[in-house]
Amino acid sequence: MSKLSGSNIIRLNSLLESVDRFKPIGYDPQGPSRWNYSVFLYYLKLVEVQEPQEKVSVVLEIMEGWFDPRLSWDPASYGNISSIYTRQDKIWSPTLTSFGVDDIIDFRDPDFRIANVAFTGEISNYVSVRVSANCRMDVSLFPFDTQKCQIYFCLPLFNIKQVEISNEIYDGLVKKNVISEMGNSEWTMINLTNRVDTVAYDDNFGNMDLAVFEITIRRNPLYYIYMIVFPSFIINVISIIGVFLKNADKMSKLNVGLTNIMTMTFILGVMADKIPRTGIIPLLGIYIIINLVIMVLAIAVVSVITEFREWAVPRLKLKRGSVSRKLEIFLGSPLEYTCAILLELMTTANFFVMIGFWFEDL
Repeated sequence: MSKLSGSNIIRLNSLLESVDRFKPIGYDPQGPSRWNYSVFLYYLKLVEVQEPQEKVSVVLEIMEGWFDPRLSWDPASYGNISSIYTRQDKIWSPTLTSFGVDDIIDFRDPDFRIANVAFTGEISNYVSVRVSANCRMDVSLFPFDTQKCQIYFCLPLFNIKQVEISNEIYDGLVKKNVISEMGNSEWTMINLTNRVDTVAYDDNFGNMDLAVFEITIRRNPLYYIYMIVFPSFIINVISIIGVFLKNADKMSKLNVGLTNIMTMTFILGVMADKIPRTGIIPLLGIYIIINLVIMVLAIAVVSVITEFREWAVPRLKLKRGSVSRKLEIFLGSPLEYTCAILLELMTTANFFVMIGFWFEDL
C-alpha cells in the first residue's frame, strides 16, 4: 500500500494550518479540499414513542463510507486483490454519532468491528444502533395525530470546512409495503425521507453538516376509541337517562351526575399521562370536556326544572286559562323529556364528530 512520506505529511500539515475557516471553501486552490463521508440507511424499525418525554426510539442499520488515500494500492501488484477486510481499530475511522439525541446504544461488539477496504481507498463499515431522539410532538389531534421526527448524524470532531456529509436510503426500504412494516402496534410508518442540513452559527467556526433521516408516523387510534371514546359516549347517554328518571328523587339524580363527572375526570387524568405537558388541549381532551359539560348541564337543568316547577305551577293554577293548563302540563314530564332528548343529541353529535376524524384517516 502507498503511504505518505514524511515530507508530504509536513506539507499537508502546513496546508491545514493555512486554511482560513472564515473564508468559503475552495478560496485557496492549493489548500486541501473537504473529504467526503456518506451514511447509507439499510434498515429502520420503530421501537417506541414516549409522548410525555417527546422522544422516539428507533433501531437503525447503517453503512458508513469514506475515503482514505493512504490505504489505496495497485491490485496488479498484490495478486489482483481488490479489497480486504480488517478490524476497524487497525485503520483510521471517523467518529459517527447522533446529534441532539437523548440516548444511543451501539449493538456491535467493540472487539469484532470489521471494515471493508477497497484498493481505491474507499472504506465501508456497518453500524447497528438504537437511537432515542428528541422529537417535538403536535398532539392537537390526539389520538388521530401524525408526527414527524428527525434522526441526525454528524461527525462532531470535524466542521463544515473539513468534511462534507451525504446520506442515502436503500431503494428497497422506501417501498410502501416495506415502510408500513417499520412501525409497531400503536404507530404506523407512512414515510421515510433523507436530507442534509447544516448547523450554522454566527462565527461560522462550528458549522457542520448533519445527515438527517426523517420519519413520518401515524397513531393507530383504535385503542383510544374502544377504551375511551366509545365508553365515554355510553356512560354519558346512560347518565343523562338516569338524571331525568321520573321516579328518582333529587339526591339519586345528583349522585348519578356526580359519578359521571368523577368518571370523566378520571379519564382526563389517564389521557394526561399519554401526552406532553403543553398548552394545547388535544382533540380527545376536548371530547371528554364536552361530555363533562353536557353532564353538568344535565344536573343544572334538573335542579332548575325542579325549582322552577315548584314556583310556576301554583301560579299557573290560579289563572285557569287554556294556555296556563298547557304550560302546566308542559312543565311536567314533557319539559324533562325535551331537555333529555336535547342533551342526548348533543352527546351523540359530539361522538360522531370525534369518530369523523377517524374516518378521515381510513
